[in-house]
Amino acid sequence: MTGVMLITGASRGLGRGFAEHYAAAGWRVHAVTRNGAALAGLAGVEIHALDITDRKAIATLRTRFAEEKLDLVVNNAGDWGPGAQDLGPIDAEAWMAVLRLNTLAPYYVGEALADPLARGRGTLVTISSGLASIEDNRSGGDYVYRSSKAAVNMVVRSLARDLAPRQITVVALSPGWVRTAMGGDQAPLSVEESVAAMRRTIAGLTLKDSGKFLNPEGKTLPW
Repeated sequence: MTGVMLITGASRGLGRGFAEHYAAAGWRVHAVTRNGAALAGLAGVEIHALDITDRKAIATLRTRFAEEKLDLVVNNAGDWGPGAQDLGPIDAEAWMAVLRLNTLAPYYVGEALADPLARGRGTLVTISSGLASIEDNRSGGDYVYRSSKAAVNMVVRSLARDLAPRQITVVALSPGWVRTAMGGDQAPLSVEESVAAMRRTIAGLTLKDSGKFLNPEGKTLPW
């Protein structure tokens, strides 16, 4: 199966992994990134150099795809945030910056691209995190990142309900603990392993899965 997909945060890590995997499989890939030069020369990839936290920039995507269809949109762009996230004087502006990228941007991207997704009866995936699980939070700390991902899970849940009449499948997907700039060298999964698992899960999604929070293998995670 091939189609047309768009991914945000595509210049490195999981985002680049997604772009490379889908392009190699014959998909037409639209890669959204602030650093377009990082993807120059990647076959099968059309680069959209823009800041995904800028609503005016997101509006250009609405215009670009006004007459097209999308089979898959992956909200991958994200940030860990400030180094100090344990109980103490966390920088409020840094916290708000993470919320804009991790929580608000996925909503605005999904809203802007609902029409092309509906044309393709497509799938909207938001990359979340196991650290978003409220039930599974037994260690505390990581306030900024945890809260931004828990909040985007609620965005996903609401989008799933609101977009269901348009035959759009919406899920939150944890990539697992991956060796990226954010995950660090001690993480057990490579980008290749994580992306391959998520691709298999995405390929098997149906409307019955809409609104779920899943791990890379497609198993349900606790909210």
